[in-house]
Amino acid sequence: MTTTSTRLNLGSGNRRISKVRRPAFTLVELLVVIAIIGILIGMLLPAVQQVREAARRTSCANNVRQLAIGMLNYESTYREFARNDNNVDAWNRWESLSAHYRVLPFIEQQNLFNEFVIDGSVPFIDIKSGPMNQSIETFLCPSNPMKAVPFSNSEFWGGPGVNYAWCAGSSPHASVWITTEWNGTIRQLETTKIADIHDGTSNSVLVSEIMTGTGVDFEAIYPFNIFYLGSNSMFLNLGDLAFPTEAELQSIGLAAQQPLAALGNNGTLWGWYAFGHSAFNTAAPPNWEYPSVGGACCPGGAHDWDFAFIPARSFHFGGVNTGFVDGSVRFVNDSVGSRVWQQLGHVSDGETVNFN
Repeated sequence: MTTTSTRLNLGSGNRRISKVRRPAFTLVELLVVIAIIGILIGMLLPAVQQVREAARRTSCANNVRQLAIGMLNYESTYREFARNDNNVDAWNRWESLSAHYRVLPFIEQQNLFNEFVIDGSVPFIDIKSGPMNQSIETFLCPSNPMKAVPFSNSEFWGGPGVNYAWCAGSSPHASVWITTEWNGTIRQLETTKIADIHDGTSNSVLVSEIMTGTGVDFEAIYPFNIFYLGSNSMFLNLGDLAFPTEAELQSIGLAAQQPLAALGNNGTLWGWYAFGHSAFNTAAPPNWEYPSVGGACCPGGAHDWDFAFIPARSFHFGGVNTGFVDGSVRFVNDSVGSRVWQQLGHVSDGETVNFN
């Protein structure tokens, strides 16, 4: 390495200074270094993002586990699973609280549970704008980039957000007046017990993920919003409501791509009983390639009317975190066979499920 030096010739009386030029980066070299740094950042950034998403997925799985254990503790206490319907005579039939409400004391939310008054002395809208409108971290997936739709008088079905729902089974029945067609672990107008899980607790889905809608109604935005056909005829033509075939699923899925209407208020109200808020079915596979679809459009929030395919959906790549009745949590891949997924949702079909 060269350095600058100064030499004095005292004998001649003249001072002679000799300087050597300092080394420096040229502009080209600087640009090359910047380019290399940019390439390294570009290579490292996806890895960092993957690590962050892995952490978020793990956190999401912990939420699912907490809900599953909470529901199992509820069953152990009351000798039955919580129904996805908690109504009083003073409310309309379609004004009902979800199983999320019942499980609150078992997920460390006793104080919030105590705020609910469902003896008819408090109007349902006050429940909706009060305790039901409080955000709960356990109900929110950390990978969800969507903002919840805030409750207001203009957006009656808005709420703090929810990304987890209970499995109602493999049937597309989604009406509040249906009592015996649901074949899943959590039902609406009838209760189930551990003894009713005939296919084994490790092969029966209890809870999984759902997506938040965009908050914009009448805009068909896949995969977030729920689309509507305007008629239940295609669902009524299913050969076996408990096990729609691949061809039947595709037929309805294709029809849903040209919907009559759409709603984007799903995934907003954790305390609301409707599909897309606190219930889903396994009629269609996880993260279905077609839109979540209902028949006749519902009167209000998400889907609480007649028939629908409301599959589990997540913001994770490749699958959904799923809790089973034995308390285990598994990441179910999107590639799971539709028939296998339906069997996992149906708790008493009597068929052997080949699922690991």
